[in-house]
Amino acid sequence: TRYDLRKESSMQPVTAYKIQSRARTILSSRGLFQKKTSLKTAFKQGRRCLRPFWMTLLVAVLLLGYAHADEVIMKNGDRLQGKIVSMESGKLVFETAYAGKVTIAWDQVARLTSEDILVISLPDKETFKGKAITAEDGTLVLKPETGPATEPIAMSQVKTLEPPKPPEKWKFNARVTAGADIEDGNTDNQKYNADFRLGLSKRPHRVTLYGEYNLENSNGERSSDNSLLNLDYNRFMSEKWYLFGNGRTEQDKFQDLDLLWSVAGGVGYQVWESKKKNLSLQIGPSYVSEDYSEPQPSFDNKDHRDYAAGFWAIDFDMWFFNQVLQVFHHDGGFVSFEDSDVWRVRTRTGIRIPIVHHIFASLQYNYDWVNSPADGRENYDSRVLFKLGWEY
Repeated sequence: TRYDLRKESSMQPVTAYKIQSRARTILSSRGLFQKKTSLKTAFKQGRRCLRPFWMTLLVAVLLLGYAHADEVIMKNGDRLQGKIVSMESGKLVFETAYAGKVTIAWDQVARLTSEDILVISLPDKETFKGKAITAEDGTLVLKPETGPATEPIAMSQVKTLEPPKPPEKWKFNARVTAGADIEDGNTDNQKYNADFRLGLSKRPHRVTLYGEYNLENSNGERSSDNSLLNLDYNRFMSEKWYLFGNGRTEQDKFQDLDLLWSVAGGVGYQVWESKKKNLSLQIGPSYVSEDYSEPQPSFDNKDHRDYAAGFWAIDFDMWFFNQVLQVFHHDGGFVSFEDSDVWRVRTRTGIRIPIVHHIFASLQYNYDWVNSPADGRENYDSRVLFKLGWEY
């Protein structure tokens, strides 16, 4: 610039503004000076610069996903990557990111590998567990979490294949019902009844607690007073068979029965178990102890008797008409091994009709039979109950 100012006298004077502009132009051409840019322009320039980075990251993520995917190689050479869902009845269900779940003929699969643990079963019910690793066509090799890999297993011998099921959680269920019948005026009667059932289960364990209470007053005097509490524990040994332990207490003042308690154990069989229908059967030996309010001539003037007995129980319920009505039946009893005339049965039969949410109405018939009751007492008690209940 100084040189320009000292040019020949014929050159026009150069103002400070022109000098500054000319200097800026020279420096900018050499990359030594940049104009100030707006924030919006800078953001656009930065985004253009980062675009290759984001594309690279996306490709890396996709490649990483494929690297950790299960892979199925078909006999015709096709390769599928995704997630093994299950295989049974000769059909492999495979889930891909682009086509969802697809069904593949198992006999068309040449080999497969998995990133997660698989459980396979053979026709003889033998099972293996581990990750499917690379093997020859037509075979499976599983690598367990610990220990060596299995010997090659012929894929034609595999009956089922699936990921291991998640650990089962404890399941809780409850049901409470109550009813009342109150008459006043010329008739003075009050009837109250209630029962509950609590269940807690997690295979192989199942615990059920059941209780009930019935109370009646007639013309100011007590006419019925009895209760029952029953605890049942089941230990499943297989899908259907289980061992059980049972404890029961009950009392009935108008049968002169102060206390009956019993313990039982044996084997049970779960015929059905689902939300729609349930049926279980139990049988085994038991020990029964009975205490009465006064000596009984038929018991050799004793107010107590105990005996070894056989025990049985049936528990049934089933929904009908698309869960509009549920039918149920429960019964159980004892038969003395020492005296075949000493036996008792307790039954509960009825229907339940859902009303709204967890609320339901029930109509129930109770029938109890004691073949050898206290002296002067009837063999049976029966009642029809209409109740409202809550179930969870």
